[in-house]
Amino acid sequence: MDLPQLVVADYRSGRNHTVHGGTVRPLGSAVLAEHAGVLALPGGRSWAFVDDRGGALVVCDGDGCRRIPVAIPGEHLACDATGTHLVVTTGIGANSRAWSDVVTVVDVDSGESVRFRTRVGEPGIMVVSDQLDGEPSIVLRHREPGALEAIPLQRGLDAAPHVPRLTGEATTDVGDDGHGDVVDQQTGIAATATSRGLERFVVDHRVPRPIGVVPWPVPGRAFYLRFDPVTGRVVGVCRGGPTAPSDWTAWTNHLVDVDLSTGHTRSTPLPAGLAFRFALGGGRAAVATIHPDGDTLTIIDRSGPSMRAVRTESLPALSHPPVPGRLPWDPVGDSPAQRRAVALDPSGAVVAVTRGGDGQLHLIGEDGIDTITMPTPLDEGGHLYWQGSAADTVGR
Repeated sequence: MDLPQLVVADYRSGRNHTVHGGTVRPLGSAVLAEHAGVLALPGGRSWAFVDDRGGALVVCDGDGCRRIPVAIPGEHLACDATGTHLVVTTGIGANSRAWSDVVTVVDVDSGESVRFRTRVGEPGIMVVSDQLDGEPSIVLRHREPGALEAIPLQRGLDAAPHVPRLTGEATTDVGDDGHGDVVDQQTGIAATATSRGLERFVVDHRVPRPIGVVPWPVPGRAFYLRFDPVTGRVVGVCRGGPTAPSDWTAWTNHLVDVDLSTGHTRSTPLPAGLAFRFALGGGRAAVATIHPDGDTLTIIDRSGPSMRAVRTESLPALSHPPVPGRLPWDPVGDSPAQRRAVALDPSGAVVAVTRGGDGQLHLIGEDGIDTITMPTPLDEGGHLYWQGSAADTVGR
């Protein structure tokens, strides 16, 4: 099978590569902002990420990559329905607490960017079309206290020099612990994940208006939301069990799937342990879970009326896995916290999984597992993106 190009970002080493036909080629040096992730732009040919060392939005396509200045450290990354305008919020970086309040708005066509200030606190970011006239608004999702704030995109693009403070219409009818945001650009319905459930809203006459909370269908709450534009459904991993991060080996996990328009929910169980970011593609989902009893890849079919696991695969062990009884993202001796990145090719036929710290990429298809040795160790698992994946207007 001639798979599309797979991007492998080793953000700890600051080096990126592509894998195509079993051949590894350098993509250049840049520190991909891990939390902001990769943004697949509409059309399937181009993608973007934030260089967290160079202070630039990197936009790549078949002709190469170009750089546009943005504020860093990059925390969240999103675009409008056309992929013309991108917005970046800032996070903690190498600091102990949130300190930056700068938001960058980018015009990809012109290659220009402008900046304004908002509330400190690593805000989530979405670009949502108004129910009134379809005009896009920048929606900032704030935490502690929770709020959704809408600023017309054009106001952001027209921001004056010297990083002025901009404020917009807001609602505080949202949980304080929001983490994970999605937008359906077809309907204008957006949502954020909190402990209360999937909190849905629209922007109506420039004002965020809540339209209902969908409770999580299983114990716990969802993290790592993704939006499937083909089905109009939100997918996430719902984590239950002990709340203490040091008890991560006892965390329960379910893949949950919510229709953003109707609120209809589905779920299927996953192995216990640390389930980090997962992948969507071709009507399937793939989740890697890390546990002292063995790491597992679970492939779930989402194409029918109910979700079901169609394959489970034991993964070669990490040489330096997270330690039970300690935070799963704490370093182990001199080694960074190791985990795995996961990607599904756009057809859903092959899963890519990294072996963090061991510098290996596993390609798992119907015929078995092929392992590719990468030029860098992929500490913390790195990040994966398969070119041609369905556009999701929030970075993952």
